[in-house]
Amino acid sequence: MVYLSNFKDRTNITALLLFLIGLAVVASPLLYSKIAYAAGTFPPGIFYNLRTIPSYAITVPFSSFGKTSFESADVSIPLGMTRVIWFNDNNGLASVTTVSNSTSTPPQPIKATIASNFGSFTHTFSKPGVYNYYDSFDPSIHGRVTVANSMEKGKNMNMQIGGKVPFNPNELRRMVLSFVPTSMSLTPKSVMTYQVTLLNSTGKTIFTHRYDDASGILDLELIPHKSKNATDFITWGPDFRSQESLRTTGTFHIKGPVLVDNSPYYIKVAIVNQGNKIISNPVTDTFMLSQVLGAKVSGTATPSNTTNVTSTAAPSNSTKPGYTP
Repeated sequence: MVYLSNFKDRTNITALLLFLIGLAVVASPLLYSKIAYAAGTFPPGIFYNLRTIPSYAITVPFSSFGKTSFESADVSIPLGMTRVIWFNDNNGLASVTTVSNSTSTPPQPIKATIASNFGSFTHTFSKPGVYNYYDSFDPSIHGRVTVANSMEKGKNMNMQIGGKVPFNPNELRRMVLSFVPTSMSLTPKSVMTYQVTLLNSTGKTIFTHRYDDASGILDLELIPHKSKNATDFITWGPDFRSQESLRTTGTFHIKGPVLVDNSPYYIKVAIVNQGNKIISNPVTDTFMLSQVLGAKVSGTATPSNTTNVTSTAAPSNSTKPGYTP
């Protein structure tokens, strides 16, 4: 038996073990991604490695009056974005407890207590459906997570849809869209820069912004908000940052007059940079978000290379062409 003679020896060996573990964690998804890409499956194997980090954050904010809430209280996410994290910023205990009665049955039950003063709880949603939940410490506080299993294929990327499309402009429901590249390899160490542009039914740009994402998978939430100004948008995020402060992996948010009119909208997504290297010919796709009311809109101009989003459900573990090593 070998004994460690002093604290310095133990520290050095601990550091070596941590280094070897970290090397294995990085190397295994890289190797697995090559296998998955070669098999031509969607999503690629590395998708699940990258998705182990929480992306969407729900907060229980601090309240000096004792009464608080879930923010956001009603969210819709795609099935592929499996991990949601709740943060409790209040000074009392909170819980995430699914409602189970004659009118509401969750696909999977959740019952978790969240510690006070910045405690957190992370959950993996592996089944689609509606999860109504409440805080057992204050049953008047409710929340809802809708997990949708639908996807639209583009030429260069697929859009996973966390909501109902065609959308109903009278509901003003927010939705998370996840963009997964199919013509470029995903790596856990290569930051991608996305240029996101929203267009109205006439093809006019109403919003554009760039987002950096370390996982290469862009999670973007559209939050409808009526405004007299058609370009009155704000954006923020990401929700979650990894231990490396510069690596962003969480959901970004766009709030403004989108999904509010009885007419289609378009979202154009272009990958303009990968690993700090400018892409001379950006990888681009445009998807149409159609309205549920089906009214004809005069004078509409459909952008080129547009995919009409109809919320077709993708079978689980289905084979999708397009991935290359």
